[in-house]
Amino acid sequence: MNFFLDTSICIDVLRTRGAEKSFELFKSFEHTHSGYVSVITVAELSAGASLSSKRDAWKKTDALLAHVQVIDLTEPVAFEAGKIYADLSRTGKRIEFNDCLIAATATSIGINTIVTRNCDHFNRIADFTAVVPEEIDF
Repeated sequence: MNFFLDTSICIDVLRTRGAEKSFELFKSFEHTHSGYVSVITVAELSAGASLSSKRDAWKKTDALLAHVQVIDLTEPVAFEAGKIYADLSRTGKRIEFNDCLIAATATSIGINTIVTRNCDHFNRIADFTAVVPEEIDF
C-alpha cells in the first residue's frame, strides 16, 4: 500500500517520544508499504533541523527521508495548489499554502489520502481525505 505523509508524521518520528503508530508506519516502509512525501515536507524538515540545537538533527532528518520517496514540485502541481488555495479562500476555509502544495503533490501521483496530524486542514480540500496513523491498518 502507498502512503503519502504530511510533515507532522515525519516530526512524530523525529521526536524522541513521538507517536508510536507513526514509528510503526515508517517501519512498514522497510518491507511492506511505500511512503511518499512532498519536497515541501523536505523544506519544512530542513528548517526544523537548521533551527534545532540538537547536534544530530540533520543526521536524523536524512535517515528519516531515506525511508520515503520525495516527490518534486512541477508546474502542474503548482497550478493545482493555486487552485486548491483559491477554492478554499473563496469559501472561507483557507489553509496554509504549503499544505495546498503538499496535497497537490499527493494527487499528482494518484494519492488522494494523506496521513497527518492536521486532518482539519487537509479534509477541507475537495476529493481529498486525511487520516491519522491510528486510523489505518498496515
